[in-house]
Amino acid sequence: MNVWLAIALILAVVTFYLLAIEIFSVAFKLTGLSTKKIKFQVASLFTSTGFTTNESELIVGDDRRRRIATICMYTGHIFSVAFMGLIINVFFTLVNMKEFDFTIQTYTEWYFIILYITSGLFLIMLILKIPPVNKHFQKFLEAVAINSSKKTRNTNYISVIDLQGKHAIAEVILNHIPPFAVDTPLSKMELTKNYSINVLSIKRGKRIVDVTKDTMFRKGDILIVFGLINDIKQAFINSVSGDVIKEVERYNEINLVNNYGTNALVEVFVDEVPQELENVKIQDAHLKDRYNITVGIIKRNDSYVSANKDTVILKGDLLTLFGPYKNIKLLFKNDDKEKDKEE
Repeated sequence: MNVWLAIALILAVVTFYLLAIEIFSVAFKLTGLSTKKIKFQVASLFTSTGFTTNESELIVGDDRRRRIATICMYTGHIFSVAFMGLIINVFFTLVNMKEFDFTIQTYTEWYFIILYITSGLFLIMLILKIPPVNKHFQKFLEAVAINSSKKTRNTNYISVIDLQGKHAIAEVILNHIPPFAVDTPLSKMELTKNYSINVLSIKRGKRIVDVTKDTMFRKGDILIVFGLINDIKQAFINSVSGDVIKEVERYNEINLVNNYGTNALVEVFVDEVPQELENVKIQDAHLKDRYNITVGIIKRNDSYVSANKDTVILKGDLLTLFGPYKNIKLLFKNDDKEKDKEE
């Protein structure tokens, strides 16, 4: 292989490698994964290092993220094989340097043109890695992803900027005005009372709108909000009315808090009560006997409910559970209903 062509191909692979990491980072971000957690997880998946943390449960516990992670691993493996193959080719070319003519007078050969193009693209990718530039590039990729999806054009999209324990600072793209906010000023939406959400800022087009008691949401607004992540989802996604709600995936959200050997402390936001728990008291559900699961805390409508033997788990509850993680996922992931949807 011509050494200049090999160098051009290496630059091309590295450029697409860097671009792919940006694309997968945006894909994870659009599923609601915290921006701070994304880069590390994508790098781990893409390089096939197999580095495992408790945060990896945020990916494997969500169907969409798991599909993205699978594609990311396959893509990373293909790139790694291609890159190693090119390195080996360059090595053998350098070993046979006597065959390479350094007296070439023209640099308009086709392989030099490829080298110029790949060098330019590589330089552009390096510029896009500069933090301020990268921030705008990520926004551009997000806009392309959202606009290319018919589903997301009609539903609100939530992107977590930062997590503070159970709370989150999130960006909400209003592709659809929730029923409680239609022609309603902020003071009468009662977001703080009903959802414990504070609206920090509103971006409308290219300008920032002053957040006052008389502010009303408009389609296309980008909100920065603070509150419990489950409340934010409940307010801006699950409250969407009409045919749009049919397009929103409804699953119980399961978040790992900590591992304790074979057991785990887990938070579950109940979007759909499992069939075996519907209208059933905790005592009669025999969760301890059947799954070795203990219900610790139940948060319901901004207040805490005693998890005693007569308590019934309801839709919208935020549960804190202790027990084998796989058993908790088995109980609350509603696998049977997901299979029915696929059929």
